[in-house]
Amino acid sequence: MMRGPRFFNVRATLAVVWVSMAAMVSAQQLPVTSLPLDHAFDAHPAAAADSAIRVSIWQRSPWTGVPSAPRTTALALTSPTGSKSLAWGARFWSDVAGPTRMAGVHAVLAYSTRWTDDLKLSFGLGLGWMQFSVDGTRIELETAGDPTIGDTYRAIGVPDASAGLWIQGKQLTAAFSAGQVLGGNLPVYDGTGVESRLESHLRAMVAYRFESGGLGWTPILQAQHLRPVPPELSASLRVDKNQDFWGMVGVRSAGAAHLGAGIRLNNELSFSYNRNWATGALARVLGGGHEVVLAFTVPR
Repeated sequence: MMRGPRFFNVRATLAVVWVSMAAMVSAQQLPVTSLPLDHAFDAHPAAAADSAIRVSIWQRSPWTGVPSAPRTTALALTSPTGSKSLAWGARFWSDVAGPTRMAGVHAVLAYSTRWTDDLKLSFGLGLGWMQFSVDGTRIELETAGDPTIGDTYRAIGVPDASAGLWIQGKQLTAAFSAGQVLGGNLPVYDGTGVESRLESHLRAMVAYRFESGGLGWTPILQAQHLRPVPPELSASLRVDKNQDFWGMVGVRSAGAAHLGAGIRLNNELSFSYNRNWATGALARVLGGGHEVVLAFTVPR
């Protein structure tokens, strides 16, 4: 069993490890953002259809103060091509939770067309590679050399694909996408009888900006679903001044709330920050977290 403040027998220890693996491959949804307008490409591949070259860094630490809490970091780049209809994007990301880790690279090609005079409709298709790993050297067992876990580092890589659409107008922004659409098994521990299977993620987002009293008011709704986890919904309100300064507040159905602000300088550099809190019974265990986006638009 693990040493320190937690005392489990070997069976319970194995359960902890397999819960971690299940969290990555069959129950854990891809990271949920509370800043969907600031780095949309991380969730929706068709958002690569931008008219400018854009670089962004996103980091999310949802459970501050919790040992081995998950931490997500992503670097993304989107750019137009020589064609008015085509754009591309690429992202590199890592998600660490205790002895488990997901990492990957993803490349996207997006095609855009005018739906109406105001709305642009874009389709995106992405391909990439994901690696899942468990570091057995970070797990202290009472019985050394356990044949199931072992004092080793185990990793497996699989191809990845995503697809979606993006609708962009002066006031409306909407998206729908599917991630991990190739699925597949991850035989990290051969011969254990435990199957780790990737499930497709479905995501949707809609935002509409109203102007009133010299301010912009943007309600944002998001939804995400992954079998067998119940669908998760989130709602937030973003208030901006000429889109140069903004603040926002929101809640998630999974039991969380967030409050944040952002600034844009010279239409090139933007910084957004959100402070998240777990609500209900989870608040005593998980506490709060942080989410930050730093983005730069290359002048043209």
